[in-house]
Amino acid sequence: MEAIRKIIFRQEVKKIIHIKADSTLQSMINAGEFPQGFRVGLRRRGWYEDDVLAWQKEREQEARGTAA
Repeated sequence: MEAIRKIIFRQEVKKIIHIKADSTLQSMINAGEFPQGFRVGLRRRGWYEDDVLAWQKEREQEARGTAA
């Protein structure tokens, strides 16, 4: 049986990656520095929590110089 993946939204994403401004997140997405996520309805974007956490872990490893 496939595991259910938790969907998180903009506010929670910003908390996880430690940014405050929506514009910062959007700039990161536009620059290809953060996953685009996916549409949830007409005006809402969501991300899978495990994808965001993996992205964050990868950035931490890069900062430490231990990226694979």
